[in-house]
Amino acid sequence: MAAEIIAAVQVCASAYRFMKTAVNEGRELGDMTRALGKFWDAREEVSVLEQKATNPSKIEKLFGGKSIESQALEITLQKQKAEQLEKELKDLFYWTGNAPMWHDMLRERAKIRNMRIAEAKRKAENRATVIDLTIIGTVSFTIMFLVLGGLQLFFGAE
Repeated sequence: MAAEIIAAVQVCASAYRFMKTAVNEGRELGDMTRALGKFWDAREEVSVLEQKATNPSKIEKLFGGKSIESQALEITLQKQKAEQLEKELKDLFYWTGNAPMWHDMLRERAKIRNMRIAEAKRKAENRATVIDLTIIGTVSFTIMFLVLGGLQLFFGAE
Protein backbone atom coordinates (compact mmCIF):
# COMPACT_ATOMS: atom_id res chain seq x y z
CA MET A 1 0.00 0.00 0.00
CA ALA A 2 2.79 2.43 0.90
CA ALA A 3 4.51 1.93 -2.46
CA GLU A 4 1.28 2.76 -4.29
CA ILE A 5 0.81 5.98 -2.31
CA ILE A 6 4.44 6.98 -2.89
CA ALA A 7 4.03 6.35 -6.63
CA ALA A 8 0.87 8.48 -6.77
CA VAL A 9 2.60 11.37 -4.99
CA GLN A 10 5.55 11.06 -7.39
CA VAL A 11 3.15 11.43 -10.33
CA CYS A 12 1.75 14.59 -8.68
CA ALA A 13 5.26 15.96 -8.28
CA SER A 14 6.19 15.14 -11.87
CA ALA A 15 3.07 16.80 -13.28
CA TYR A 16 3.64 19.88 -11.11
CA ARG A 17 7.28 20.20 -12.21
CA PHE A 18 6.21 19.94 -15.85
CA MET A 19 3.58 22.67 -15.44
CA LYS A 20 5.94 24.97 -13.54
CA THR A 21 8.63 24.58 -16.20
CA ALA A 22 6.12 25.16 -18.99
CA VAL A 23 4.78 28.33 -17.33
CA ASN A 24 8.33 29.61 -16.86
CA GLU A 25 8.82 29.05 -20.60
CA GLY A 26 5.75 31.18 -21.36
CA ARG A 27 3.00 28.59 -21.81
CA GLU A 28 -0.49 29.13 -20.40
CA LEU A 29 -1.86 26.90 -17.61
CA GLY A 30 -5.15 26.59 -19.48
CA ASP A 31 -3.27 24.82 -22.29
CA MET A 32 -1.96 22.10 -19.98
CA THR A 33 -5.09 20.08 -19.41
CA ARG A 34 -3.25 16.77 -19.81
CA ALA A 35 -0.69 17.62 -17.10
CA LEU A 36 -3.43 19.03 -14.85
CA GLY A 37 -5.41 15.84 -15.40
CA LYS A 38 -2.42 13.69 -14.42
CA PHE A 39 -1.91 15.78 -11.30
CA TRP A 40 -5.53 15.50 -10.17
CA ASP A 41 -5.80 11.82 -11.10
CA ALA A 42 -2.76 11.04 -8.97
CA ARG A 43 -4.04 13.26 -6.16
CA GLU A 44 -7.32 11.36 -6.24
CA GLU A 45 -5.41 8.07 -6.16
CA VAL A 46 -3.80 9.17 -2.89
CA SER A 47 -7.28 9.67 -1.42
CA VAL A 48 -8.53 6.31 -2.69
CA LEU A 49 -5.49 4.50 -1.30
CA GLU A 50 -5.96 6.28 2.01
CA GLN A 51 -9.54 4.96 2.16
CA LYS A 52 -8.36 1.43 1.38
CA ALA A 53 -5.72 1.64 4.09
CA THR A 54 -8.16 2.93 6.70
CA ASN A 55 -10.82 0.28 5.93
CA PRO A 56 -8.98 -3.07 5.83
CA SER A 57 -10.70 -6.38 6.45
CA LYS A 58 -10.35 -8.03 9.84
CA ILE A 59 -8.06 -10.65 8.29
CA GLU A 60 -5.84 -7.93 6.78
CA LYS A 61 -5.71 -6.23 10.17
CA LEU A 62 -4.72 -9.50 11.82
CA PHE A 63 -2.14 -10.61 9.25
CA GLY A 64 -1.08 -7.25 7.79
CA GLY A 65 2.68 -6.91 7.43
CA LYS A 66 3.13 -3.41 8.82
CA SER A 67 2.15 -2.05 12.17
CA ILE A 68 -0.74 0.37 12.36
CA GLU A 69 1.66 3.13 13.41
CA SER A 70 3.93 2.49 10.43
CA GLN A 71 1.03 2.59 7.98
CA ALA A 72 -0.40 5.71 9.58
CA LEU A 73 2.97 7.47 9.42
CA GLU A 74 3.52 6.59 5.76
CA ILE A 75 0.01 7.67 4.75
CA THR A 76 0.32 10.91 6.72
CA LEU A 77 3.71 11.81 5.23
CA GLN A 78 2.62 11.11 1.66
CA LYS A 79 -0.68 12.92 2.16
CA GLN A 80 1.22 15.99 3.43
CA LYS A 81 3.49 15.90 0.37
CA ALA A 82 0.45 15.76 -1.92
CA GLU A 83 -1.19 18.65 -0.06
CA GLN A 84 2.01 20.72 -0.35
CA LEU A 85 2.14 20.07 -4.10
CA GLU A 86 -1.50 21.12 -4.38
CA LYS A 87 -0.69 24.36 -2.53
CA GLU A 88 2.19 25.02 -4.89
CA LEU A 89 -0.08 24.39 -7.86
CA LYS A 90 -2.57 26.89 -6.43
CA ASP A 91 0.23 29.44 -6.09
CA LEU A 92 1.17 28.80 -9.72
CA PHE A 93 -2.41 29.54 -10.78
CA TYR A 94 -2.44 32.75 -8.74
CA TRP A 95 0.96 33.93 -10.00
CA THR A 96 -0.17 33.49 -13.61
CA GLY A 97 -3.43 35.39 -13.12
CA ASN A 98 -5.65 32.30 -13.21
CA ALA A 99 -7.17 32.57 -9.72
CA PRO A 100 -10.80 32.47 -11.03
CA MET A 101 -10.02 29.29 -12.98
CA TRP A 102 -8.54 27.77 -9.81
CA HIS A 103 -11.69 28.55 -7.79
CA ASP A 104 -14.01 27.23 -10.51
CA MET A 105 -11.96 24.07 -10.76
CA LEU A 106 -12.02 23.58 -6.97
CA ARG A 107 -15.80 23.88 -6.82
CA GLU A 108 -16.24 21.31 -9.56
CA ARG A 109 -13.53 19.11 -8.11
CA ALA A 110 -15.18 19.14 -4.69
CA LYS A 111 -18.45 17.84 -6.12
CA ILE A 112 -16.79 15.08 -8.11
CA ARG A 113 -14.29 14.21 -5.38
CA ASN A 114 -16.94 13.81 -2.68
CA MET A 115 -18.84 11.40 -4.90
CA ARG A 116 -15.69 9.40 -5.64
CA ILE A 117 -14.52 9.28 -2.04
CA ALA A 118 -17.91 8.02 -0.90
CA GLU A 119 -17.78 5.36 -3.62
CA ALA A 120 -14.21 4.35 -2.72
CA LYS A 121 -15.14 4.07 0.94
CA ARG A 122 -18.19 1.98 0.11
CA LYS A 123 -16.10 -0.33 -2.09
CA ALA A 124 -13.40 -0.70 0.56
CA GLU A 125 -15.99 -1.54 3.21
CA ASN A 126 -17.73 -4.02 0.89
CA ARG A 127 -14.40 -5.64 0.00
CA ALA A 128 -13.52 -6.01 3.68
CA THR A 129 -16.95 -7.52 4.39
CA VAL A 130 -16.64 -10.01 1.52
CA ILE A 131 -13.20 -11.11 2.71
CA ASP A 132 -14.43 -11.50 6.28
CA LEU A 133 -17.54 -13.45 5.25
CA THR A 134 -15.52 -15.71 2.96
CA ILE A 135 -13.08 -16.57 5.75
CA ILE A 136 -15.88 -17.07 8.28
CA GLY A 137 -17.82 -19.27 5.85
CA THR A 138 -14.77 -21.38 5.05
CA VAL A 139 -13.89 -21.84 8.71
CA SER A 140 -17.52 -22.67 9.58
CA PHE A 141 -17.77 -25.21 6.77
CA THR A 142 -14.50 -26.83 7.84
CA ILE A 143 -15.63 -27.07 11.47
CA MET A 144 -19.00 -28.49 10.41
CA PHE A 145 -17.27 -31.04 8.16
CA LEU A 146 -14.94 -32.10 10.99
CA VAL A 147 -17.80 -32.39 13.51
CA LEU A 148 -19.96 -34.44 11.13
CA GLY A 149 -16.99 -36.64 10.28
CA GLY A 150 -16.29 -37.16 13.99
CA LEU A 151 -19.93 -38.03 14.66
CA GLN A 152 -19.95 -40.55 11.86
CA LEU A 153 -16.80 -42.17 13.19
CA PHE A 154 -18.26 -42.24 16.71
CA PHE A 155 -21.71 -43.62 15.76
CA GLY A 156 -20.51 -45.59 12.77
CA ALA A 157 -18.04 -47.58 14.91
CA GLU A 158 -20.85 -49.50 16.66
